[in-house]
Amino acid sequence: MRARITLTATVLVGVATLLLSACGNDAKPSDTIKGAQTGPAPSPSASVADAAHRPKITLPADVHDVFEDTSTGDPTKDAIWSDAAQRVMALDEAKAEGNPRLPALLYYSAPLAQASAYQSVERDVQHGYSITGTDRYYAPDITVRNDTATLNYCSDESKWFTKVRKTGKVMTTPVDKNSYVWHITGLKQNAAGVWQTAFVNTQRGATQCES
Repeated sequence: MRARITLTATVLVGVATLLLSACGNDAKPSDTIKGAQTGPAPSPSASVADAAHRPKITLPADVHDVFEDTSTGDPTKDAIWSDAAQRVMALDEAKAEGNPRLPALLYYSAPLAQASAYQSVERDVQHGYSITGTDRYYAPDITVRNDTATLNYCSDESKWFTKVRKTGKVMTTPVDKNSYVWHITGLKQNAAGVWQTAFVNTQRGATQCES
C-alpha cells in the first residue's frame, strides 16, 4: 500500500468548512459496504470532454486504477465521481512520471488541491519513489448543492505498492487494516463544467471499507 500526502490540517479545516457549509453535508460512512459493482473507470462523455477540452491521462502498464459503482442513477453525481476519478488517475500519472506539474493534474484540481498534489508528487520524487499495482475505488457517497459537492469513498490498496524509481524494486507490504482507506473530498464545479477537487483528506484503517 502507499501513503497519500494531503493538505495541512489548517488548510483542510478552512476549505472543508467552506464547502461543507455550502453543501450542508451530513453524510457519514456506513458500517458496512455491500454490493460493490465492478466496472470500467468512469470517463466523461464525448460531448462533455470536447466542450471542456479535457487533457488525456495515460497510466503506465503496471499501474491500474479500478473504479466501481460508476453509475449512481444521478447524472450530476455520475459526473462528480467521474471527474474525481480523473483527478486520481492524473495524480497517479504525475507520480509515475515524477511530474508535479502534469497538466491533467492541474486541470482537475482547484488551487489548494493543486498545492497538495504538488507536495505529494514532489516528495515521492525526492525520495526516488514511483508507484505500481492496482488501486480499487468504490462506495462513493456524494452530496451536491449547486456548484459544490462532497464525495466520500473507499479504496483498497492491498495490491498497490511503492516502487523504487531507479531500480524498479517493489516495496511490498502485508495486507492489514491500513490497506483500506476512507477518502473525504470536496469538489467545486468550474466555469467549464469540470468538477475540480478542492480538498482531500484520508483515513487509514477504515473498517467500513473492508470488503
